[in-house]
Amino acid sequence: MKKECLFLDVFTDKPYSGNQLAVFPDATGLTSEQMQKLANEINYSETTFILASKDASADFEMRIFSVQLELPFAGHPTLGTAYAIMNLLDIWQKKSDKLRLKTKVGIIPLAKEDDNIWMQQNEPEFFKQYKNKKEIADLVNLLPEDISEKYPVEEVSTGNKMLIIPIKNLAAIKRANGNMNNIKAFQPKDSPVGPYLFTLETVNPSAKIHTRFFAPHIGVIEDAATGSAAGPLTGYLLKHKIFGKSFLIENEQGIEMNRPSKILLQGEIKENKYIVKIGGKAVYVGKAEFEI
Repeated sequence: MKKECLFLDVFTDKPYSGNQLAVFPDATGLTSEQMQKLANEINYSETTFILASKDASADFEMRIFSVQLELPFAGHPTLGTAYAIMNLLDIWQKKSDKLRLKTKVGIIPLAKEDDNIWMQQNEPEFFKQYKNKKEIADLVNLLPEDISEKYPVEEVSTGNKMLIIPIKNLAAIKRANGNMNNIKAFQPKDSPVGPYLFTLETVNPSAKIHTRFFAPHIGVIEDAATGSAAGPLTGYLLKHKIFGKSFLIENEQGIEMNRPSKILLQGEIKENKYIVKIGGKAVYVGKAEFEI
């Protein structure tokens, strides 16, 4: 059995930047074990597999695998897969600017507006806040004084639980790196959590926020663009009114990896509900065929 795979760069409009993604347009006949082996072979942070949806309220089903395990949801794979379906593949008879992808956390609505693909994520859930700065700093090999005192360290989820960590400045966030042993030991028993660092100092004048994400506990040393963390961050920014109750801003990530990414964050609190949308571009870089 042969299966075609497309290679994309996501959250960028320039090839060989942004976050890499492998997309299998037709995963029919593949077992979970085969999908995991393919994801491990390709060795990108995530690989997606498209299947016909058995749910009438979704256009396609999508499964997402890191190099080590299947993920319930991930941002750049969802956006990149939507881009492939809307712009590159001939598998969707409807061909619309609105697409519904079924994931393990539910149906994710996506829309194409100009050159950007937008996804609306689940309403954020807010969990534990952490006061022990040394414990948090040790996760990313920083000092306690590198963590900002203006905002809390807080667990937030819009599908995947993330640990949002405010960092004082650009110089400090650039020194960070993921400590696998400390991150593994820190993991709550009920669900894994990834540290997402942000600072309000940026490299590019167009950006309002600079971020980094480390997940060595699931085989991702550092991620170039993390849409599933950008959603919780958007909820966090709304809750703490860092940019007010309504905003549209650019988040820069991946700069330290030489894979600069642009993630658009759109947030609004309306009638006591959080509306979280993540947007960006993607580009095609190649394709391959795998013998299964």
